[in-house]
Amino acid sequence: MGNDLSYVLEKLQVLEKMYQTVRIVDPLAKKVLALQDHNLKDIKTQCFELWKKNRFCENCVSMRAIIENETIFKIELRDNIIYMITAVPITINGRKLVAEFIKEATSSLILHDNRLDENFKTVTLVEYLNKISVKDELTGLYNRRFINERLPVNLLHASEKKEPLSIIFTDLDFFKSINDNYGHAAGDKILKKVGDELQKHIDSSKDWIARYGGEEFLICLTNTPYGEAWQAAENMRVSIEKTVFTVLDQQVYLTCSFGVHTVCDEARFLSVDNIIDLADKKLYLAKSRGRNCVI
Repeated sequence: MGNDLSYVLEKLQVLEKMYQTVRIVDPLAKKVLALQDHNLKDIKTQCFELWKKNRFCENCVSMRAIIENETIFKIELRDNIIYMITAVPITINGRKLVAEFIKEATSSLILHDNRLDENFKTVTLVEYLNKISVKDELTGLYNRRFINERLPVNLLHASEKKEPLSIIFTDLDFFKSINDNYGHAAGDKILKKVGDELQKHIDSSKDWIARYGGEEFLICLTNTPYGEAWQAAENMRVSIEKTVFTVLDQQVYLTCSFGVHTVCDEARFLSVDNIIDLADKKLYLAKSRGRNCVI
């Protein structure tokens, strides 16, 4: 759409006639921008408030547009009305932003089925599609896409609020032997149960856990200092160590190694890869010290 503000605003004015809502957002700061004296100004409104939510959207269409540098489409719900969002990445004065074009699409998306109420089935489908896009199919935890979209936001907010943000990176010790001895189906069953155990030790109202890949998991603890994060990781370690996994009628015991890293003011200068690498180095150190420990 171009880098010049006047050019962008001219195009937006044309498109306003086609959509119920047209707005410019900063998806990283989760802020809506307003035009004042031909300049874009940050206002206190947070982008997710439009959807009558009091927390970040799990599947942020504008973060995905920024990350992939492409126009992204999404369907969203508000008061049982379905909206189509078109998120277009733009750059204004070197600042990466997103233009969101929002239009009601309920009548276009109704699915006819005599066995179910039409609106109920449509709403259920929308919610399902939005959830599975950021969830790991095997464990039900968040996936890599969610990490890439949410962690930058958590880093920025930690820096702005001067709050500690702790990352725990963990994986199962000697997991390859499970797949080799019992098969991948058994390994998948164990990964699911490990994810369930880890989930018990976080406050899901503010913190989250994702399957990073294979037998690796990443836990993000917001406003959590290092001591509390270390204790949370230690609780997870003990919980996994004590868990009995039943595989082919045999009892199997496993352990996990943990790397913990905490940031605060410097969070805004770190990328997703940076902070994961810092936690991963601690995890590698835990492995080198004999495994089944927290570093």
